[in-house]
Amino acid sequence: MQSLLTSPTTPFLLPLALHNLHSQPLQRLHSNHIAHRKLKLIPQNEIHARTRLFNLYLQMHVNAGAMQEARQLFDEMPERSLVSWTIVMSGYARHGPTSAVLMMFWDMLCGSEGGLLRPDSFVFAVVLRACGMVESLSYGRVVHGLVLKQSCVVDSFLENALVSMYASCGALEDAAVVFSVIDKPDLVAWSSILSGYVKNGFEGEGLSIFCDMILRGIRPDAFAFSMVLGACTNLECWDFGTQVHCYIVKIGFDSCLYLENSLMDFYAKCGDLEGMSQVYAHMSEKNLISWNTFINGYVHNFHYREALRIFHILMAEVSKCDDFSLISILKAVTGLGYLDHGKEIHGYILRAGIETNRHLVSSLLDMYIGCMDHESLYPRDEVPLKLLNYLEGGKYDEFIITSLLKWSSLESNLENGKMLHALIIKLDLKSDSYVLSSLIDMYSKCGIWEAAKRVFTRVEQPDTAPWSALISGHSWNGCFTEALRLFRKMQFDCVEANEFTFTSVILACLALENLRKGRELHCKILRSGYESNVSVVNALINLYSELWPHTQALKLCTLIPDSEISWNFLIQACLGAEDYEIIHKILWRIQVSRGNLNPFSACDIFASCASPVLLNAGTQAHAYMTKRGLISHPTISDSLIQMYSACGRIDEAVQSFNMMPEKDIFSWTSILSARVLHGHPSEALHLISQMRWNCSLADQSTFSCILNSCAQMGLVDEAFQLFFSMKEAYGIEPLEEHYSCIIEVLGRAGMFEEVLEFINGVPTFKLGPLIWRTLLSCSRIHGNMKVAKYAAEKVLELEPSDFSANRLLEQVLLTSGEWDDALKLKTKNKSTKASSSCIEIRNKIYEFRSDENPAKEVSAKLAEIEGKMEELGYVADKNHLLHNAEEEEYDGVGLHHTEMKALAFGLTLLPPGMPVRVVKNVRMCGDCHSACKFMSTFLERELVVKDPYSFHHFRDGKCSCRDAW
Repeated sequence: MQSLLTSPTTPFLLPLALHNLHSQPLQRLHSNHIAHRKLKLIPQNEIHARTRLFNLYLQMHVNAGAMQEARQLFDEMPERSLVSWTIVMSGYARHGPTSAVLMMFWDMLCGSEGGLLRPDSFVFAVVLRACGMVESLSYGRVVHGLVLKQSCVVDSFLENALVSMYASCGALEDAAVVFSVIDKPDLVAWSSILSGYVKNGFEGEGLSIFCDMILRGIRPDAFAFSMVLGACTNLECWDFGTQVHCYIVKIGFDSCLYLENSLMDFYAKCGDLEGMSQVYAHMSEKNLISWNTFINGYVHNFHYREALRIFHILMAEVSKCDDFSLISILKAVTGLGYLDHGKEIHGYILRAGIETNRHLVSSLLDMYIGCMDHESLYPRDEVPLKLLNYLEGGKYDEFIITSLLKWSSLESNLENGKMLHALIIKLDLKSDSYVLSSLIDMYSKCGIWEAAKRVFTRVEQPDTAPWSALISGHSWNGCFTEALRLFRKMQFDCVEANEFTFTSVILACLALENLRKGRELHCKILRSGYESNVSVVNALINLYSELWPHTQALKLCTLIPDSEISWNFLIQACLGAEDYEIIHKILWRIQVSRGNLNPFSACDIFASCASPVLLNAGTQAHAYMTKRGLISHPTISDSLIQMYSACGRIDEAVQSFNMMPEKDIFSWTSILSARVLHGHPSEALHLISQMRWNCSLADQSTFSCILNSCAQMGLVDEAFQLFFSMKEAYGIEPLEEHYSCIIEVLGRAGMFEEVLEFINGVPTFKLGPLIWRTLLSCSRIHGNMKVAKYAAEKVLELEPSDFSANRLLEQVLLTSGEWDDALKLKTKNKSTKASSSCIEIRNKIYEFRSDENPAKEVSAKLAEIEGKMEELGYVADKNHLLHNAEEEEYDGVGLHHTEMKALAFGLTLLPPGMPVRVVKNVRMCGDCHSACKFMSTFLERELVVKDPYSFHHFRDGKCSCRDAW
């Protein structure tokens, strides 16, 4: 080539710029350097040689991407061949602008060379691909017609271009017709038709085409595999995608970086984070796209902390990221509410000099809006001044305006919203669906209904987003019936609902307690393909938990990963149904998946463990809440006190109280109740002094605890002083509960005449069953038959079905010789259910019923205990006749009641010295109470029995209830 350029026999001079380009191929060419020598006559062969040389340099320009210089050289060519046109057009097709290909093709047909140049298959193919790129179907059809008219030789290159053009323009039927007449379609043809179906939303058909392609023996390339993986991703077709992955490995494409990134995206979109991690771990090479895909996979699946961890590794190992990395991680920071992390990322954006990227500005704005405290006095101060200056500079687009409208909605800032509305009109964004939906949402959240409706009515053919915003606004403001009506109208208008629409309508059904509409909506959700959408499923779980048995809601938990389930509603429903076993299973699932758990759900979990037989579950829950960092919440501390108190572990309850950094009235009331429940009245009164010292005001519950403490200690005068000070000093009106406390104070002291006199002074509307049950309990303690009969009759007047009062009245009538009346009551009470006691051993609960015979080892242990008691000279206490009223009658003697069976079972299996804890469903009888006190003298362990009325801690021959239960 060099010799040709310098040969003296060359009949014309080449431009100087071409010599420079030959020595430096990437140097820019300037047309003003071209000088032509006047030639009288140039032979034809030399003209062709010169054209070929020009074509060579045209190709060099095109390869370098210098299309402007290539076009200048092309325009100054004295003669252009078909190759010259083809080189420049193919260059425009590769480097753009693509529309220039179509204009050049028209010039070639109609220009000076139009009569001499005849496009070949390669030119047609280039033009057809350009038509596909600009999606100009009409131009493509014209070119197709020219191909047929000129009887051009149709080779595989042209056939593939026709398929690609029709597929890219969405004319899939035409693409299929062209494809069907290809004799032996090659990989390019198959890839073109596959790409067309996938890109036009026919992913299922695309997968079928891929299967046909494999059956025909066509070996896919990386592009075909990427299209198939994209189809599997859109369809969330995990099974098919994993098979494709296996095939990729089988034919040796598993080391292709492009495919590895596509595989990671596929697994992430299908929710298989383990599969995504495995692909990432086996990658021999990673680029920034790999890191971005990996991070975005965790963000997409709401694993924000893991995404943040990977981002830190990226910055440590690679030390750089791009706007895609930053947008993903800003979304994770927003989800976590980590404002400080967001500010650090904002600082990096400023240092990197990319703060003018509008997508980043929009993401930053979303981050500040999502993380800021909107209830603070000056929320605007939490947005950095530089970001606000950028916005005040007028650099707005639809994304930024949407974020600002969201900000105005959260702050109910109508003035800002109105200014943004004016800006939308000024920037002519009135046709943007998402901008208008944000505007409707803003007016709805600000309570300006007419403006929201007016914006909606001015939308021509509103699609899903405006409808969703309008329905959501109605639900937000409590207009639930109107929200359902709008949803029905949306369906009549054939507008498809999305997840935001469905969640708003589900909220309306829940508020209206309309289960029937909710179930109909569930059917619609199934037909629409949203049955596994996280937001929709969580809303349905909330609906069914509130309005249907919680077992129905539990069935929905298989549709989405455990880590994405909002367990709060389901835990509340299980707690209301007293299904504590399900709650403990849910806690295990939360632990395994590290699922969502807030402090209020933690309180419900502790409440489900509030029983001596569930102590192990409670301590495990306590350890897990500590690990999750939830234990410092004041509400959880109160729940801990109540749980340990209900489990019979008063020391742990006191420890939880002492560890609280700040104590409110609920905390003081919880520990006071615990002390009173476990028979520690003196400690309770000491706590009251501490509470006063800490300036905590007493409430109604506090006074109940104080009065109960006075009753246990026999402080009659002090109790009356406190009772009268409630209204005079604290302005608290005494309730029935407080009147019953005074009755207990007097009754425990044996002052029954004063009790009856006090009851006569109680307002009639406060003389409820609680008053008479308290009197009945006091008469039971002292064995006062007359008062017991009177109190039992009063209870039965108000609640005839009260089992305990019926049985006790029967005992009183038998003792007083009223046999006929006692027989009537006995006949009436025969249908009562059997009593039972429960004990927990090694995380398993065992129940012992009165109508079942114990196992041999339990009977043997009971016989052993009885023998030991007789040997030590035990004599049963027969002074508790009225305490035996709720137990079944037995013909035999000995330790026959259910709590004794449970205690014997515990003594058989539990290690020596470990306390035995039993829960009984009826009041403990006097015989068993006396026996347990005696047993505690030689068993060398604490015995704890919880009945519906009191805790009984048996130690060293004494009970914590002081024989008053």
